[in-house]
Amino acid sequence: MTPAYLAFDPSGRRLRLDPHEPAFVQNPYEAYAFLHGTASAFFWEDYGFWCFGGFDDVNRLLRDRRFGRQNPAGIPDSRGIGDDRSHLVAFDAIEANSMLELEPPVHTRLRTLVNRAFVSRQVERLRPRIEA
Repeated sequence: MTPAYLAFDPSGRRLRLDPHEPAFVQNPYEAYAFLHGTASAFFWEDYGFWCFGGFDDVNRLLRDRRFGRQNPAGIPDSRGIGDDRSHLVAFDAIEANSMLELEPPVHTRLRTLVNRAFVSRQVERLRPRIEA
């Protein structure tokens, strides 16, 4: 049964759902169960992007090199109200160089450099400071 606070078009796999809706906030699992049972992929109209909810689908997407993390234009409607991002300038400056958002080969090069700091020998050297 479709939760009353969402609208779903099964033919186009399109969802309309305000995540701030009090009924959703109180019990999001009702919507999650409905979506999981209805469509493993759907287009979320309110945000303008596709969502994937099944483990197998998400696992395939994460392993497929055709789908990356970098999106210089940002996700539609993720820019806040309108196009004014002045309140996010500091965040955007940091996020632009986030290792989590980079693609190979840049991500691979940086990960190789960072991994050296996390070898067991280096971590053990930190133990006295951490336990103090």
